[in-house]
Amino acid sequence: MTQHSPERRTALLDDLPMPAFHLTDFDAYERSCGVRKVAYATSVGCPYACNYCTDMVFYKRKFNALSAERVIREVTDLVERYRIEEVAMLDSNLPVDWRRAVEIAQGFLDSKLRFQWTFQASTDFLCRMSDDDVRMLGASGVSHMGFGTESTSADVLKLMNKRHQHLNEMYETARKAALGGIHVTFNLIFGYPGETEANRVETLRTMSDIARQFWNVSFSPNIFTPYPGIPIWPQLRELGLREPQSLQEWVDLPLGRNVLPWLQGEELARLRKMLQFFLLNNQLRRATRNYPSLRQGLRRALGAPLRWRIRSNKYSFPWELWVARSFERIVTRRSLLTGQTLSTEVSELC
Repeated sequence: MTQHSPERRTALLDDLPMPAFHLTDFDAYERSCGVRKVAYATSVGCPYACNYCTDMVFYKRKFNALSAERVIREVTDLVERYRIEEVAMLDSNLPVDWRRAVEIAQGFLDSKLRFQWTFQASTDFLCRMSDDDVRMLGASGVSHMGFGTESTSADVLKLMNKRHQHLNEMYETARKAALGGIHVTFNLIFGYPGETEANRVETLRTMSDIARQFWNVSFSPNIFTPYPGIPIWPQLRELGLREPQSLQEWVDLPLGRNVLPWLQGEELARLRKMLQFFLLNNQLRRATRNYPSLRQGLRRALGAPLRWRIRSNKYSFPWELWVARSFERIVTRRSLLTGQTLSTEVSELC
């Protein structure tokens, strides 16, 4: 028999005690990854209603945040007490109150402590900050920001109910972040219900243009993950997906693997090929950015053909991929929190 507990009043984060960070073995983290780091959340929730997002299920568009004063006090104490080098903010959308985000950054800067911090955001909130605000973010230690841009197709963004996302803001976000010396990762979602190949081509062409203009941009393409219970779930059920029927099925939920019945066979293989060329073009740009002489030769030999393929949407006889694989793997996914590499095979994200 299924029982549902009634909704409870949401507690304000400022009313909750500080997490028990003293129980954490920071030395173990340092041994594992080479950096003394901590994960910290300044807020939960997001005011937007994206159809694919689990925040809609858990937080119902409510933004619940710690005060800037408390964030500054707790984070600087952690940095000083445990010699922390990097703080990864776990917020879904940290600068919802962008003035609060600026105040936090100013507090970190005023503390005179030197550490890196990273966070996720949406481009519209970042664009509300002035150029000087973003420069100050960089000066305070922000090294990376992740953005859920998802698509550059207006049709797909409408399907996602992502009406706050605008193409010009993606360019502006990259420009502002570059002023502050901040790297950014743009997350991309492919395989969303209703998306066409033309929509995918549009997104890859536009993102390639952004990468050409701004040195600080990386990408993390992903296949749409159908989390049970998200706002679009009734439509997904009609398309052949089913929610878990037992606790064990919830445990075995195939997160990170493609289970979309409408994206299989030749269409999936073609998408994988498109992403390989897109990622190789971006990786080649990044690898040769600081080596003008190397850039000239490699960009002439590999870069021009790659850009032609992306523009013309032609991917047969992929000799560029064969050459690239003889040197190093193609980075396919990056963490939106830190920008670090997550996987090296396109098949892992498709």
